[in-house]
Order: sequence, then structure tokens, then C-alpha cells
Amino acid sequence: MRRFVVFGIVLWALAQSAVAQQAFTVFDTVQVEEVVSYGKLQKYQSGAKIERINATQFSLAQDGNLEQLLSRSLPIAFKTNAGGLATIRIRGSAPDHTSFNFGGININSLTLGHSNVNNVPIYLFDEIGVQFGSASSVNGSGSIGGAIHLGLQNNWTNGFKAEARIANGSFGEQLYGTKLFWGNGRFEAVTRAYYYAKNNDFKFTNPNYRDFENNIFEIEDKQHNAAIENIGLLQELNYKFDKDEFFIFNIWLEKDWHLVQQNMQTNLSNPDLREEYNNDHVRIWTGYKNRKNPFKFEINGGYVYDNAVSNENTSDTISTQRIIGEAFVEHDFSHQASYKAGAKVTRIYPTVYAYSESLKHEDRVDLYASYYHRFFNRLTATLNLRYGYVTDFDVPFTPSFGLNYLALSKEKYVLRFTGNIARSYRVPTFNDRFWVPGGNPDLNPEEGMSYEFGTKWSYCVGDISGNVKLNAFLMNVDDWILWKNGGAYWYAANVQNVQSKGLEFMTDWNYNIFGLKANSGLNYTYTSAERKKSQNNTNALNRQLEYVPLHAGNFFTTVAYNKFDFTVDGSYNDEQFTDEEEKNVLDAFFLMNVAVGYNWKIDGQNQIRINGMINNLLDTDYQASWGYAMPGIAYRLSITYKFK
Repeated sequence: MRRFVVFGIVLWALAQSAVAQQAFTVFDTVQVEEVVSYGKLQKYQSGAKIERINATQFSLAQDGNLEQLLSRSLPIAFKTNAGGLATIRIRGSAPDHTSFNFGGININSLTLGHSNVNNVPIYLFDEIGVQFGSASSVNGSGSIGGAIHLGLQNNWTNGFKAEARIANGSFGEQLYGTKLFWGNGRFEAVTRAYYYAKNNDFKFTNPNYRDFENNIFEIEDKQHNAAIENIGLLQELNYKFDKDEFFIFNIWLEKDWHLVQQNMQTNLSNPDLREEYNNDHVRIWTGYKNRKNPFKFEINGGYVYDNAVSNENTSDTISTQRIIGEAFVEHDFSHQASYKAGAKVTRIYPTVYAYSESLKHEDRVDLYASYYHRFFNRLTATLNLRYGYVTDFDVPFTPSFGLNYLALSKEKYVLRFTGNIARSYRVPTFNDRFWVPGGNPDLNPEEGMSYEFGTKWSYCVGDISGNVKLNAFLMNVDDWILWKNGGAYWYAANVQNVQSKGLEFMTDWNYNIFGLKANSGLNYTYTSAERKKSQNNTNALNRQLEYVPLHAGNFFTTVAYNKFDFTVDGSYNDEQFTDEEEKNVLDAFFLMNVAVGYNWKIDGQNQIRINGMINNLLDTDYQASWGYAMPGIAYRLSITYKFK
């Protein structure tokens, strides 16, 4: 039945119109091209580390989700199972400490506090921006460890073009997608729709088998009841009055369904157990942008509806609605200096069966200001200030200060140094404060301080160009919230203080080898994240946090020849603690993937892209969440047809 629904969506999309979008560009001189893009705000964060995903890796991930893309392309850790659930951990922070931004909307759940990264499809977006480190001064609550920006690009296409994509892979994996672009130079409409499904019936070695008589303690098993089925539609309607004045409207509809994967022990003892989980989302972001006058301004608005249903039990309602309004002004009062000031207002309506009926709504107001100054064409400095108000809750003042210094600028290379100091915070989730029993309205907000120093060396001679980046960071988080066992029930409390410090090394290069064009990258992170204080009776003080590898890294290389390209990538994760008792420790593991692509340009109006990929080439037996099986070697084949 769900397949008929998605095909209906695709047919509806074929009747709509759509347009491509022009690339968002941030030059080192901090001149930002004003088009619709959500990988924004770099101008006012001089010392922050903000990365954009390599175009080749982004293209290879079109059939997958955000976890698959980021785990292969950036030094970021994830706790994940075989596709139903994945949570992010940037620089040793918790999943609740990273915001996921679609326009001015943080799509994190207001009840749980985080996003399921497996439910963010790459196919619907044009670019992904990742900020490492605190971003609360520009994004608000929750951006203690970092921020993800889901980006769209505007080209204001004059005419019509379209794309159709089909992918098929191991264990029943399939994707059907379409993108339609139509415009007349002023008006544009873009329709993107996809359907993704996977049976997840892979085989694995189950270590929970016990046959003492024959001395057999593992058996080949098959994963049961872990299927996934996601459907999404993203519609854009934009109008350009002139090059500096335009209106945007974006609506993202998402329906994510999966069977909750059981751990290996339950999969063996109770293979018929089924637990369904369904998420429905409506996300709307619209705005008017005027860049014509010295005083530029924007007026934006949004609406979000989130609804979660477990095992088709609609009586246990877990849903929230948000209405958002935001406006700001920006003034470039010289070529060297500018400022921005604005306000954001949100009203939240929670409808959760376990909350008190007296909780009708919550209001949140954020006031913010940013200042940018450039000194002597070498040094840029930025200052951000943010103050928030939440109904019946005290929110800390969050400033940040950053520097970017051009130390050397030669014909062949450029050397920069950056620094950043930022305060951050997170308002406790609705569950933390209002769940009955266990919620605590008197919780303190989690508060963090982060310090960062970085350097970037860029080189370009002939056919060789590349970057080498090194960042050192220190982050302290106070009043970290956990749920404690109170005997009769669990309850939320400000439990621990955490310190995270480390180094991040990243390098990427473009070059020719034996007449072939090549692109390579290498990322490594050392992250020491430890509890320094805890109210829990724990032996895990001054020890690495759970699901944060001390060492992690990845690499990729793409070689292109004529119409063919070949890509190999690999990722390494160090061993990981999974609880405070040190009983269960995940082994370190290394994964390798390969892909081959072919581009066939039929004529100026039609082209086909064929891509084949093998994931987990070495058939590694590993876990990324304790007790949950992961698939071995698997294939994926995709065909994309583009026409005008």
C-alpha cells in the first residue's frame, strides 16, 4: 500500500514545477552571495570551523541518509544500528547537543531532544554544512557540540528540467526519486520526492547461542523484523522581484516508518517479535528577503508538526506543533564592518499523553546581535550576542567571539589562523521537564564553554591544489542531564560535568596522476571526553564517555578517466565504552567501500549516470550499538536520468 502512496506522490510531483538553485558561496573575503541557502551564517563566525561536504561524496550518498554521508566524509561519531536509528556525537557531546537546521527550523524533536540521523535523506538536499563546536550564539538552544545545516541552492532556472533516479541494493534496499525544476527567470518551483525501503534481512554471526553439550557458542543467524520504509516530499515556490529582493516558500513532508531492530539475543530467542515505530513531520519555512538598501532585512515564518506513534497505539499521543516568526536587519556601514540584529519568537503546543493537562503551550523568544569587522585586509573579528526567554525558565546569556587571521598570502599558498570562544546552552526537553512521572520543571539548563584554535594551509600550483587543516578544541559542559533510577520510576536530573578536548586533522587534495584527475581526503580526530563530576555512584569518572571513540578517522580517493570514475573510502572507529560499568566494550573496527560510476551524455538535453557501490567490502563483523547486528558486504546499483 505504501508503494502506491509514493507513486501517487511522484505522479503529483510530475504535475508540479520546479527549479534549481544557485550555489551558496562564501569567499575568504567574506562576501556572501545572497541566495537561498541554509549553510549560512559563516560571515559572522570568523573563528568557527564550518565544513561543506565534498561534491563527489555528496553525489555518492544520494541513495542513502545523513549518517552514511557524514560517517564517511567527516571526523564525527555515531551510535547506530542497521538503519532504524542513528544519533550523532560531535566532539564528545550528546545527541541533544547538535542542532539540525532546515531554514530557521531546528528539526530536533522537542520531546526527545535529538534527531534520528537515519531519517534525513540526502536526496532532498543540495548541500550539507557542518559546524564543529558551540553554535548557540547563532542557533540558540541545543548547539553545544555543533550544528548541521541542510542546504538548498537557487538558480532561478528559465525553462524546465527534471531528474528520475532508481536504486536497488542488498537486503531489499530500494530508492525511487524524482526532481522537477521549472521557472521563467523570476518565478521558480522545485519538487523533490523520494521513496526508500529496506528489508534488512541480512545474515550475521550471533554470539548468543548456547549449546554446552557440543561446545557451540555462536550460530549463523538472520535479522528479523527490522524493515524500513520512508517517504518524503520537498516543495519550493520562490519569486525574485529583482536580484536583491525575493520571496521563498519551502515545505518538507516526511513519513518515516520502521520496525524497531531487536538486539541479537532477542532476535534469536523471539524471532517473531515486531515493534512498529512511525514518525510524521510537516516542516514549513517561508520568508521575504530585501537586500536592496544599505539596511537589508528579512522577515521569516515557519510551522512544524511532529507526531510519533509506537505499535499503532494512537491513544498514547506524542506530538508537538510549533509556530515560528523571525525578523532581522543587517547594515554594511563600510566595506570593513557590518552588523546584524534580530528576534525570533516560537510558540510550542505539546500534545503528549504523559504530560499534565495544565501544560497548554510554551513561548520562546530569542534576541540576537552580530558584529563583523575587518582590519587591514588580514584580520577579521566577529562578536555574537544572544539572550533567550522561555516560559517559566531561566536561559543563560550566550556570547561568542571569533578571529580569522591571514598570516601569509603568497602566489602558491595561503596560511590562516583562527580562534573562537563561545558559550552555549540547552533548554531541557519537554520530556525532561514534564513527563509524568519523572520530569522535573526545576532542572537547570545545560551550559557549556568552548575554546578553539585552528590553522588552515591552502596550496595551489599547476594541477595540484589542496588544504591542510588542524584544530584544537576544549569544551566544558555543566549540569549535563541524565535520567536516574529512583526505584519506583526513573527521573531527570542535572547529573554530571563533562570535559571534552582533542585535535582534528583534515586534508583534501585535487591532482593529476598518470593523466587521471584525482581527488583525495583524509580526516582524523582525537577526542578525549570524560566525566569530571557526577551525582551518580559511578566508577566512570575520568574515563572516556560512552559511544565516543578516542581515535577515529576516514579517507577517500576518487579517480576519473573520460566518462568513468572510481572511488574508494574507508573509516576507522576506536573501541568504545557502552555503559558506566565497563562490562560491554565495542571492539574497534574498520570499514571500506568502493564505487564505480559512468556518465553517458546522450545529447545536450539528456544524460544518464550509472553508479555501482559495494559497502563493507571486507565483510567486517562489527557493532556500532552494543548487542545489535550490522550488515556485512552489500551492493547498491543506481541509475539517474536527467533531461531538459
